[in-house]
Amino acid sequence: MEQVKTTGNDMDDFDDAELEELYSWIDGIPLSRPKRNIARDFSDGVLVAEIVRQYFPQIIQMHNYSPANSTPQKKENWNVLNRKVFTKLGFELGDDVMRDVITAKPGVIEKVLMMLRTKLNRAEWELKKQTQTKSKGGGGRKESDKPEADQYMGSPRGKGMKQDTSRGYLQDYKKDRTDARPDYPSIPKHKIIRSIAESDAVPRILFEEKEQECLAKDETIRILEAKIHRMEHLIHLKDVRIDDLQNRLETMRPTGVRR
Repeated sequence: MEQVKTTGNDMDDFDDAELEELYSWIDGIPLSRPKRNIARDFSDGVLVAEIVRQYFPQIIQMHNYSPANSTPQKKENWNVLNRKVFTKLGFELGDDVMRDVITAKPGVIEKVLMMLRTKLNRAEWELKKQTQTKSKGGGGRKESDKPEADQYMGSPRGKGMKQDTSRGYLQDYKKDRTDARPDYPSIPKHKIIRSIAESDAVPRILFEEKEQECLAKDETIRILEAKIHRMEHLIHLKDVRIDDLQNRLETMRPTGVRR
């Protein structure tokens, strides 16, 4: 079971590309509150529960989480999330992390959300893999007949949720940046890994190790591609600035001396 850990200054653990990608992901999810300050907005755990509901509605009951300003109620919300939701996804929060999230310590909620995003993507991938295995095995069950699907899946993402059209965290994070993140799939297909998993000659532990390596490399690729898009945007801005200066220079250049 993985644990989210904090350091002295948690914001120093991120670079701009990682934060931009995370904020873009959050901005793409319809939430019930306007997005203003990420540390305060997520301090009571309600928006985290809404994110989980977007992916796997069957493992979350929103009536268990009440919007709160008081520390005891916030702590209760996070304890329920930790006990009933995060453990199903394969991680948990320590008491110190929950305390820092509740008090809106900068950088801590970002660590929690990054871990949550990774685990949600992995759970989606595992569910898809199980579904494909069942379809190959014959029988062609309907989705409502799949035990694994019943554990996670429910209504489509965003159903019944309020779409938030206010300014997102990405715009608040850097006013001179744009969301250039491409439309990534949640988790890419690993054809090679599937072929390894289907072979009885390969130990299960080796398959798990290779699978983890692929997931880590996929995350690195996404971060690097986000950096490339950011650099391309900066180059474009510089080109625009150069053109503007050249135009000003042309207008200031004397056209001739009148007599």
